[in-house]
Amino acid sequence: MQKGFRGIFFVPFFILIISQLQAQITSVSPYSKIGVGDLYNNAYSAAQGYAGANLGFFDNTNINFLNPASYSALDLTTFEIGFQGSSIQQKQLNPDYLEKNGSAGLRYFAFGVPVKDWWGAAIGLQPYSFKGYSISSTTQVVDQTVSRQTSGNGGLNQFFLGNSFEVAKGLSLGVNSSFVFGRVEESQYVIWDNSKFYNSKVQERANIRGAYFSFGGQYVHDLKDDRELGLGFTYSNSMNLNSTVGNYSYTFIGQPGFESPIDSTATSNSIDSEITLPSEFGFGISYGKRKKSLYNGNHAWVINADFHLYNGSEFKNFDGSNTNMVDGYKAELGGYFIPVETFDRLKKSRSFGSSIQYRFGGFFEKTPYNVNNSDIMNYGMTFGMGIPVRRSNVPGVVRVNTINTGLVIGRRGTTNNGLIQETYLNFYLGLTLNDKWFIKYKYR
Repeated sequence: MQKGFRGIFFVPFFILIISQLQAQITSVSPYSKIGVGDLYNNAYSAAQGYAGANLGFFDNTNINFLNPASYSALDLTTFEIGFQGSSIQQKQLNPDYLEKNGSAGLRYFAFGVPVKDWWGAAIGLQPYSFKGYSISSTTQVVDQTVSRQTSGNGGLNQFFLGNSFEVAKGLSLGVNSSFVFGRVEESQYVIWDNSKFYNSKVQERANIRGAYFSFGGQYVHDLKDDRELGLGFTYSNSMNLNSTVGNYSYTFIGQPGFESPIDSTATSNSIDSEITLPSEFGFGISYGKRKKSLYNGNHAWVINADFHLYNGSEFKNFDGSNTNMVDGYKAELGGYFIPVETFDRLKKSRSFGSSIQYRFGGFFEKTPYNVNNSDIMNYGMTFGMGIPVRRSNVPGVVRVNTINTGLVIGRRGTTNNGLIQETYLNFYLGLTLNDKWFIKYKYR
């Protein structure tokens, strides 16, 4: 007698994931100075390949955090882990500036299970936002050169527990309950080129924590010829998070990072405050064809489209400021196909390449950032693959495991009005393990 899918590693590995997420510096953009940092794209590696358009898609082998109503679609116990590597080129005109940066690290960990035929649940850990930037300038004061440096680092993570219930045929409702936590720091230096003057530093450190909820619905309708139409919506209401803010100021000799403090120029203090996260709304539609030759009649091909609204103007920092946040939106279009299941002439193909899921998409976004009276736009193309591995044919054993890759090529910002334009390439690598727990069988 044997049980599939070993789960004993779950707790220690989950603890390891928490420490790894909190130890990373994962943003290298000056736009992460705004709000609580760059907002993380919550699409997992599979969905990144088709632009993250996933709200209406009824997917029974992947965890779809974007719409908590989707968890009731899960047929198998599902484990997902994902990594991201980024390369970014930043360009500014007047003054001319060209810089190349990069980052890499673990991005998410999630675990989903079909509790009942009508009830699915998921738990996981992933980023909410990243902050990481360094901005410097120099000025002349009489005959002295003064350098001013501003930097920030840190970010917020979210631990979530989601539940979804099929309340009527084809209709599911769900909720993600998230605990958001983390720390963001910002430092300002004034550096003199003359040793007669002391350098100074002002640091602000905010520890943030609180609950955050998002809701979703999904409706799936069967059409002729195994076609399927899916509709989805999501909503997150505005939430207040607790924030403990510490301010520290002192003069020092040396250089930033190698400081020898001399005295405190202001009394260090700590205050309790709140940060208001904005509300969000999303709507999606999905159209595809299922094939009985795939596990549980999965899709041979699908086309998805999503639209998101982000009410950034509702954001309030711990000091009550809005910090350049405005209302934004994002449109996404993407899909995938499996050649051997999509094209009749490949029905008898035994080529491994014809069984791969090929993904594609594109997106256009007005980000919730406004700098120098300019809206910051973001757009790009996406590609990806779902590579099947270790699909068991043993009677009574169900395993459907996939390596997911995603490539996002995009551009954010502009060189107008003294702003910075970012051209970036993000690579995503994820592993999805599907297994059926508590199935007992005997060797013959």
